[in-house]
This record gives sequence, C-alpha cells and structure tokens, in this order.
Amino acid sequence: MTSAPIVIASPTTMMVSSSTVPRTTRSTNCVRLTDFEDPKWIIVNDGVMGGRSRAQGVIEDGVLTWSGTIVTIGGGFSSIRGPVDGEFAGATSLTLRIRNDGRRYELLVEDAFSERARVTHYNPIGAIVGGWQEVSVPLTEMEGRVFGNPVMAEPFVPELATQVGVILADGIDGEFQFEIDWIDACP
Repeated sequence: MTSAPIVIASPTTMMVSSSTVPRTTRSTNCVRLTDFEDPKWIIVNDGVMGGRSRAQGVIEDGVLTWSGTIVTIGGGFSSIRGPVDGEFAGATSLTLRIRNDGRRYELLVEDAFSERARVTHYNPIGAIVGGWQEVSVPLTEMEGRVFGNPVMAEPFVPELATQVGVILADGIDGEFQFEIDWIDACP
C-alpha cells in the first residue's frame, strides 16, 4: 500500500482556524489517544492494488483534516492511521470529535494478533453531515477483514492495540473530507 505522512500546516495555510473549532473537554474516565499535536499518523491509499485514489492530511490548530478523491476502479479506498501502545487498556469504545461530509466512514483498529494474521477490525462511524459532533464507536462486535474481505477472526483485544484509524471504502467515486479534533478510549 502506498502511504504518505501528515503535514503540519504552515501559518499561511487556510484549513481550519482555532476560532471555528471549539474545543470540548473529555470525560474523566476516558484516555486521550490523540489530539493531533504530534503528527505520527500516515495516509494509506489503494495504490498497491493499482488504485488511483488520492488523499492528503493537514494538521492545523490540533485538528487533522483528511481529504482527497476516491477512485473505485482498481481499488477504491483511502485511510488514515496512527500508532497506539497500551492506551486502549480497559476500553470498550472510542469517542471521536469529528466533522464530516456524510459519506460512510469506518473506524479501523488492529491489535498484536491482527498483525500476525493481517486482520483489521472495523466498525461504522455513525455520524451525520454538518457541524462538529462527538461520536462513540464500540470496540465490541467489530468485523474482522483481510484486505477488505470479511473473515472469521478472534475478537479485537483492546489491551493489545497497535493501530487506530479511519477508512473510506464506500464504493463511491468522488471527493471526501473528514476532520478529527481528538480521539478518546473510554471504558
């Protein structure tokens, strides 16, 4: 798969200003996985399959804006992923503060077992078009897939989480935009 780093916006980049992103505080029971102050995330597109989808990521004022174009011929997906190491311990869900365009995005997670079996676990992100919103995505009853195809797999083990991300593979050609302010792991 092709991957690209996330860039930090320069002062002249006009993406999202802090005045348009009212920050909220997290629940005291949750652990902040990321607030995008440190750009360790990468974009993974469908290039390995001959796909032509493109995406870019920009972090400005602590908000990650991931946008691009999905081309379904030869692939049809783009994802944004970041490493985690132990922060999921005891978590049963992830809460994300997001703003999106209404397409069908999914949360993706991997654990130490997934890396050996190439299984990634998915759950839809139930969000609506519009302003900033907080959505909770359960880490239980996730669908295991290998290269996008459903498989029977062991359940996701939060304590062994190695990666978290968001993927768009909705089978629709066209532009997309997904913004993330922060992600929390919650019991």
